Amino acid sequence: MPSSSFFRTASKRSDGRIARAGAVVVLAALALAGVPRAAAQSLDLAVTVREDTVRASLSFSWNREAALIASLRDGLESRVVFTLRVYQKRSGFLPFPRDRLLSETVIARSAYWDFLDRKFVVEADDGVRTAYEGPNELLRAFLSVKDYPVYRGWALPRTRYVSARAHIEPVRLMPPLTIVSLAGTAASYTTPWKREEAP
Repeated sequence: MPSSSFFRTASKRSDGRIARAGAVVVLAALALAGVPRAAAQSLDLAVTVREDTVRASLSFSWNREAALIASLRDGLESRVVFTLRVYQKRSGFLPFPRDRLLSETVIARSAYWDFLDRKFVVEADDGVRTAYEGPNELLRAFLSVKDYPVYRGWALPRTRYVSARAHIEPVRLMPPLTIVSLAGTAASYTTPWKREEAP
């Protein structure tokens, strides 16, 4: 059974979506065989502590933003998932003491082109949608997280750090375009874990 996300996106897109499937196949093929996947892709992480809260800001830089915008305009959906973990450092007599995981936060959002309103839309997993006029605004909102609270506690441990990574599906194919779903999955990218000390 198609997901609720499919019914929502289907209602927002024109009837010419199936006709664009050929272009989608070409886009996915280029994603697999074209630009090196590791080039010009990075995740920036900044951590601050205010009162009893650890906050993190993330920015994902990518070398294929133009292809992402093109796929959105073709009626497809993209998805990004940020995972943030807060750890307490541990020391001891063991050669490799295991640090304590204090919290894990997952921030997931989808982006698509609203054909009716002629705007880009970013939708969070809680259903909140925000519209953007241009691609630059869309990319800033879609590929970054600003000052997000990742841990709260009355007694914050003094030795702590944050690790984060991003996973992006630039072409998140939905039914009935399942013919090229494998190509869409292969074109996804996950950054290495980035670590930043919490001051």
